[in-house]
Amino acid sequence: MSKFEKKILVAPLDWGLGHITRTFPIIRLLIERGHQVETCGNAIAEKLYQEEFPGMPHHHVQGYNPTYSRTNKQGWAMIKQSPKFFSIIKKEQQIAEELVRKNGYNIIISDNRFGFKSNHTTNIFICHQTEIMGPLILKPIFRFINRGYINSFDFCWIPDTSDKINLSGKLSSYENNNCFKIGPQSRFKTALKNKQSFTYKYTAILSGPEPQRSLFEQKVSTFFNKQDFRCAIIQGAPLAKKNSLKKIDFFPHLNSKDFLTLINESEIIICRSGYSNIMDLSRLQKKAILIPTPGQTEQEYLARYHKKTSNVFTLKQDDISEINMLNTTGKIIAVETNTKSLETAFIRADL
Repeated sequence: MSKFEKKILVAPLDWGLGHITRTFPIIRLLIERGHQVETCGNAIAEKLYQEEFPGMPHHHVQGYNPTYSRTNKQGWAMIKQSPKFFSIIKKEQQIAEELVRKNGYNIIISDNRFGFKSNHTTNIFICHQTEIMGPLILKPIFRFINRGYINSFDFCWIPDTSDKINLSGKLSSYENNNCFKIGPQSRFKTALKNKQSFTYKYTAILSGPEPQRSLFEQKVSTFFNKQDFRCAIIQGAPLAKKNSLKKIDFFPHLNSKDFLTLINESEIIICRSGYSNIMDLSRLQKKAILIPTPGQTEQEYLARYHKKTSNVFTLKQDDISEINMLNTTGKIIAVETNTKSLETAFIRADL
């Protein structure tokens, strides 16, 4: 290893696939700059990373394994699980220190894993939610805890711009001397070309913790089966098997190339208003309908924000049957996609 080359460990959160896929462009640029990159996470993270970067070393580290409420009380569901989360956060640093001792990393990049850092490395935290959206009575407590964790890292990389109208709205409004806007990070590189005909009228992209992912799939499947046209569902379940049912083609998971092909063959995308989906839709400039996870305050905020800024339709999960009543759909605003902001952050972190 040359004196300029660093050995880097990338550790994404297991809270939906987006935390994994949004590290893809960062890893690509690190490799282009001559650094050695390794990843860690659960079996799903390993599958996604191996598809994108075959042969890249991966270390098995279990995540937070969150579960959502079947109703709209996600805030309280998180509070109930908080003892488990805090215990995992405490253990994460022990795991990180052991991996550093064994493998000699210079830098750890943690995507929303609050405890995944080492006393012997430069520690970078990736997070788009520096301003917490949660129950009003608990928001100050959540904000205090969140910022405390963020400030314990050497740098916080925020995947958005500093423009007045950006992709994350107020979610990324808090910044300090160690926080840098690195621009939106999508696994996709360019916008799609306009098409006149499509294989699928709708393609639904499922994501997020159970049981809400499966509840969303049930409602989407029921709606799709009543239509006179073909639809597709990307299930967000990389370890499942592909199948079809009547007018629906199910895809457990797709690598970036096949994912892009399917999106291009779809007229309208139906998905959660998670931030990684927002970044991908902004990059691809695809018509979309956003359906936030019930009670997930961050997604509900992003859905409202982009309804206003991007003219994108948003529906509640129980109102999926109303989709055909929508006469038009908007596109998430296009945001500058060059790598200058990310490269600047690299320089500040001596990468």
